[in-house]
Order: sequence, then structure tokens, then C-alpha cells
Amino acid sequence: MSVSSLRRFRAAVAAAAVLTAALGVGTSAAHADTTPTAPTQTRFQEPRDLLRALDFDALAADGWTVTDDEEADSAEATEVVELVAETTPAPPAVTPEELTRIVPGIPAEKVEQFIAPLNEAMARSGIDNPVRQAAFIAQLAVESDSFRTFEEYASGRAYEGRADLGNTHPGDGERYKGRGAIQITGRHNYEKVSEHIGVDFVAHPELLAAPENAFTTAAWYWTSRNLNEIADTAGIVRVSELVNGGHHALGRRIDEFERGLDVLLQP
Repeated sequence: MSVSSLRRFRAAVAAAAVLTAALGVGTSAAHADTTPTAPTQTRFQEPRDLLRALDFDALAADGWTVTDDEEADSAEATEVVELVAETTPAPPAVTPEELTRIVPGIPAEKVEQFIAPLNEAMARSGIDNPVRQAAFIAQLAVESDSFRTFEEYASGRAYEGRADLGNTHPGDGERYKGRGAIQITGRHNYEKVSEHIGVDFVAHPELLAAPENAFTTAAWYWTSRNLNEIADTAGIVRVSELVNGGHHALGRRIDEFERGLDVLLQP
């Protein structure tokens, strides 16, 4: 078999593995065995594991034509990775109705305005399960006053001279007060998020409060603090500490999180 055929075979194997996992072959409710059984370990946790398990050297001995061409191998790998990316299901998006139930105080006109950028930010940042989504939305809801504002109500004078925030220049406190859906604060954070997003928030701090930037910058803050893993393991209190720096409005953050879980875990 030619290299081209081998590539097509590998791509087909990857696609089959992904589709099998995505469609839940053999696990539909209509055919499920209701007798409890001990969990079994499956060898193929991901498509790449199935590919590793195939012995292509042995296949070559049986008449397959295998090449040592590194360029061809690289193209082959790229083809499989792209196919897997195309066929892997996206994480479920939060619907407008769900967002309204999670954050009852959100103004009605803001729901349709913010639902798309919220979902895009979560999808791009690995906020892809109910625990992570509920934790993320809970923090944004508290920090933005139920999505009513993307700029801190206070003047920011309290941050003046805060070297821990990078506020080392006169006026930095007010200039770099909390903005965005997660209220990014301080010159240092404005510099870092500017580097990541490609927008000069240091020179134009007001842009961080614009709806088109509010969620992408919140997702940057979230991933820069490894909050997906912390949400999965340490829990909502630790997430809140790393977002807020303390326990401000902790009870509300927990309530929003628990309400989010209730909504997102419903069948």
C-alpha cells in the first residue's frame, strides 16, 4: 500500500476513534445494561492512543509500504491532528436561558449582547465542563455586578502606590483600576494582558471595559492563574481567593457557583 493510502488509513482510524467517543457507541440509554458492573479500563482514552497501539511496522511486513521520509511523516501527523480537531465536539455552550437562571440579576438586554463573547472566551480557554463554567460565570457575575458594568465603581485611588500591582507611577491607581468582566486591576496586569491580547491597554485603559475585550481579557486572567485546574481540584473558595485576593463577597460567589452547577448539570 502506498504512503498516500497509509495516510488515508491513519486519518480514517483517528476519525473513527473520535466519532466513537463523541457518539458514545454502545452506551445509549435505550440499550444500556441496568445491572451495575465494575468499571473497566479502556486502552484507548484518546484517538492518539489508538494510533499508538497500531503496529505499523508489522503492517509493513505484511505488504504495506512505509516511508522514512520525515517530510511525509510530518504532513501525515498534521493531517491527523487537523482531522481530530475538526471532528472533536466543541464544549456545550451556555444558552441565554441558562445564563439568566445562573445570574438572575443580569439585565435582559445584556443577555443577548454578552452570550456569544462569553461562550467564545470559554471555548478558547478550556473552560469546558460544568464545574469550570459555573466557577467562571460566578466570578464574572460578582466582579461585574451581574454584568451591569465592566468598570469598577470606585475611583481606584485606593490602589495608588500599590507596588504589588505594579502601580509605581503617580496616578496609576485611578488609571488602572478594575476593568473588564473580571475587573483586571493594576499596571502590571494591564501590561501583561496587553502583551497577550495585542491591544495597548496601558496607553488606553478604557478599552479594557469595552464589551469586545471584557471577556477575552477575563479568560486571559483565568488561564494565567491556572484556574481551570484549581476549579477542578481545589474548589470555588480557592478560585475566589485567586480572583479577588481575599474573601470579599465569598458567600455570593459560592451561591452563584452552586446555582450555575444546578443549571448546567441538568439533563
